[in-house]
Amino acid sequence: MICRRLSPKKIVEKWVDFARRLCEHQYGNSPRVRINGHVAARFPFIPLPLDYILPELLKNAMRATMESHLDTPYNVPDVVVTIANNDIDFVIRISDRGGGIPHGIIEKVMDYHFSTAEESAQELSNNNLLTNITNSGNQSSPMHGFGFGLPTSRAYAEYLGGSLSLQSMQGIGTDVYLRLRHIDGKGESYRV
Repeated sequence: MICRRLSPKKIVEKWVDFARRLCEHQYGNSPRVRINGHVAARFPFIPLPLDYILPELLKNAMRATMESHLDTPYNVPDVVVTIANNDIDFVIRISDRGGGIPHGIIEKVMDYHFSTAEESAQELSNNNLLTNITNSGNQSSPMHGFGFGLPTSRAYAEYLGGSLSLQSMQGIGTDVYLRLRHIDGKGESYRV
């Protein structure tokens, strides 16, 4: 249950590979992902919540990047993952250049059942990029779903004494910050 020497870089790489394969299947290409920061960090942590949160965040970043660059699908900006580690916590920032989140929905993206999947599916169908999405826009794909990914990821982070927050610059992109406390053995890091 607890990995004694968890490598954030290795777990990020695992889920980058997963999200990249989904993205390539869905769009024919995927953004390159660069990982920087404290890439050599290792510490005790519970990997299971990261195995839920990271693929959700990476899929969102890749989908936003691809869908905001439909006119140049083979020349898209990189997604950048930055790892920061200190004595109290660690932070994983995922930065995309996927156009950002519109002002009108920024407050809703953390609500359960809110999803941009319908808009996205309709837009892609209208652009004839995907033949497997109908014009109704009600089908989901592996890249997006039913509005549970972000709120559930935030719930996991908060349960573990951390946080999940978004900073969006409409017209540019979004930075997602996953902050999790280290397991310190004093019961302050997470609830038991």
